[in-house]
Amino acid sequence: MKYLVLGLLGFFSLLLESTLFNELMIAGVKPDLVLIIVILYAIFSGPREGAIVGLFLGFIEDLFMAKYLGINALSKFFVGLIIGSLEKRIYKENFIVPTIALLVGSLIHGLLFIFISNIVGYPLGIKNGFNVVIPVAIYNTCFAPFVYGSFYKATTKRELDL
Repeated sequence: MKYLVLGLLGFFSLLLESTLFNELMIAGVKPDLVLIIVILYAIFSGPREGAIVGLFLGFIEDLFMAKYLGINALSKFFVGLIIGSLEKRIYKENFIVPTIALLVGSLIHGLLFIFISNIVGYPLGIKNGFNVVIPVAIYNTCFAPFVYGSFYKATTKRELDL
């Protein structure tokens, strides 16, 4: 059930990214809602679950929006694994700590995306990559106040069976 809910949440996030958020671009970038879901889920569920959800939602994102299949899946897989490994060390009740984890996770994702893209033959220059990575990380972090409270309530009350 939880994977169905996460799959639907990821699908609706992709719909928002490809429609509404195209109009809300700032500095030429839009937030990565799927990455926000992966990071927040990994914070609450640990490395194994974070990696699985990152791989699954990243693959869905690759199918719908990416030029090369697997880049988002791999980068979100590793972000879910890395951030999920902090699960027991993060004080989830404090709003600031998960917000910082969201910023760090977004930066890690951007670096991994650039690295994997260069390996598979889709070269992204480091300078051009950082012109996207840092604004996306900041934009994602700005969504924390709007998303984290609901996510925290849903996971701690088990309303969505996460």
